[in-house]
Order: sequence, then C-alpha cells, then structure tokens
Amino acid sequence: MNPLFGLSQFTAMEFRLVLRESSRFYLPLALPLIILVMNGMGDGARNPVAEFQGLSAFDAYIVPLSAVMVVTIIGLMHVPSGIAHYRRMGILRRVSVTPAQPLMILVAQALILLMVTVLGAALALATGFLVFGISSPRNPGGVITAFLLSICAMFSLGLLIAALAASPRTAGAIGLVSFLALMATGGGFSNRNDYPEWLATIASYTPFGAAHEAMVISWSGGSPTMTNYLVLLTVTLIAGTGSAFVFRWE
Repeated sequence: MNPLFGLSQFTAMEFRLVLRESSRFYLPLALPLIILVMNGMGDGARNPVAEFQGLSAFDAYIVPLSAVMVVTIIGLMHVPSGIAHYRRMGILRRVSVTPAQPLMILVAQALILLMVTVLGAALALATGFLVFGISSPRNPGGVITAFLLSICAMFSLGLLIAALAASPRTAGAIGLVSFLALMATGGGFSNRNDYPEWLATIASYTPFGAAHEAMVISWSGGSPTMTNYLVLLTVTLIAGTGSAFVFRWE
C-alpha cells in the first residue's frame, strides 16, 4: 500500500468517525466557547488592568485560557480514549498484519484531532474578536509558540495515558482526572493571583499553567520565561519517550 494513499484513507475514516461522535468534536469546541462567553458578559470584564499592561483580564487572561483548554481537553481526554478504543476492538492488531501499519491510524487520528484543536482555538478567538472586540496579542509569536508547545505537551501526555490504560474506560477516567487536576492547579478555575503562594508556584510548573502563563505574558506584550518553555518541552520529552517504551498495539 502506498503510504500516502493509506494515510489519506485512514485520515478520511477518522474524520467521519469524529463527526459521528459528538463528544470528540463538539465538546472541545463548545466548552471553551461557553466559558469565553460567560466571562465576556460579566461586569467589569472589559476594564483595563495594570497587571496586563492596560489590557482587560478578559483579553489577556480568559482568551488564552480558552485556547489552552481546547488543547487540554483533546490531548488528555480524546487522544487516549480513541487509541485505547482501537486497541480494545483489535483494530491495531488487525491492521498490523496488513500492508498498512498501525502507526498510520495513530498519525491519522493525530491529524484530525490537531485540526479540531486548531478549529476550537480559532472559533474562540473569532468569537472574542467579533463579539467582544478583544485586543490583538501584542506578541503574537510568543502566543503561537506557547500554543504549539502546549499541543506537543498535552498530546504526549495523552499518548502516555493511552499506553498505560488497560481499557477505554480507564483511559477516559485517567484523562478526565488529569484534565481537572491540571485545570485546578494551573489557573483554569480561578485567577492564579488568588492562589496561595505555594500553589501559584506549582501552577507555573504544570503544563497547563506554563502554557497559559506564556500566552498571558505574550498577549500582554511581554516575553514568556524560559521556565514556561522548558516545562512544556520537558513534559513532551518525558511523556513522549515514556509512551514509546510502554505502548502496546494489542
């Protein structure tokens, strides 16, 4: 089988499956958007804040939060559950004895989920610009870099969960708990400035907190710290390497 033809066939199949399973397609798009709209309609959401160099908390904090949330939902919940489901059904094992390779399924799934990730972030940004008139990021390069590194980190964690989980249900449960834990410690439920000092410090060393902090700083016109990037790169390297060593095709 021609590798490119095989990949295109698997990708088309994955796209159809994602559209059929509403939780894999609509949840990552809807949840961050709902949070964005709810915060945008709040009193004082558009008031300038000195902490964000004159931008509002909605612009510099909530909008980046929505983007990172999309990545986290897909990386920690949909990547592992999809792979574990294919393993449980024996799809990976059956494909391995054909001219195709199981890796093609993983690549195809990653491409589709990456598309949904970008679409979710773009939808949140478009809503922010068109409905709430948010300010453009003052350091777009930093925002894009943080976003891409967050994808690498969260998808790597998702692969590690998929490699360790014994079943789709276990993968889903681990992914959900991980998502909530990272949201809670990384500032997803409240402003990290309201955290105790020790918890705020921990937040900066979590992948969610590091990605969000880097995007907040960049949106306000600053440059993310090297720690922000190192955290995301370290998580990608450790989780990616670990998943490669323990991953099971069947």
